[in-house]
Amino acid sequence: MELDDLKARWQKETKENLNTNKQSMEQLQAILKEKTSGTLINIREKYKGIISYLMVGLLLNIIISPFLHFLLGDDGPVFRLTFSGLLSLVFLLTIGLLVVLFYWLRFSSFSTEVSDVDLHTALIEKITSLKRSFKQEIIFIAAVFLAIFIIGRASSQYLGHGDFGDIYRKDILLAIGAGLAILIFYISRRAKAYNKDIGTLKSYLAEFEGNNEQ
Repeated sequence: MELDDLKARWQKETKENLNTNKQSMEQLQAILKEKTSGTLINIREKYKGIISYLMVGLLLNIIISPFLHFLLGDDGPVFRLTFSGLLSLVFLLTIGLLVVLFYWLRFSSFSTEVSDVDLHTALIEKITSLKRSFKQEIIFIAAVFLAIFIIGRASSQYLGHGDFGDIYRKDILLAIGAGLAILIFYISRRAKAYNKDIGTLKSYLAEFEGNNEQ
């Protein structure tokens, strides 16, 4: 009888421990799911912020462009929009809108939902997706800067301001240097943002795996 009582008590305690562990794991999953969802919402809001800055920049470009020569100290009327100036403005707006479209597609397609079925798989998928997204974004931005350079030089040749390969002038070299500096700065900022978000999701994944092994 004592052996039966001991066995029954052991089975009861084992069942209670299993139930407790199950409840703890469910609570952990709920907490990690909420944290993951918050991180993903923050990433999506960053895309929204980039779009807002781009739209403000394009609007300011439209407003300032006809007065740019005057602001730089040139003589003549305060408001002036030449054919070359209009061509440059249309070119910049086209490129700018393409970049806005790129980030809008990122924003609209980025899912902040986390699967209830398997949080472990969902975290791995989100981390992989962010790494892929970062590579795509860097390639796109680098391609945009290269397109600006190529089309800018082609436009300059078309307008009679110099041959396509005639870049060894102080103003052009300064413009190229400024463009490269902006490109490097932007890529470094985006890399920092992506690495931070990926690192956060990896910490959630490690916490999940660590508790699963216990």
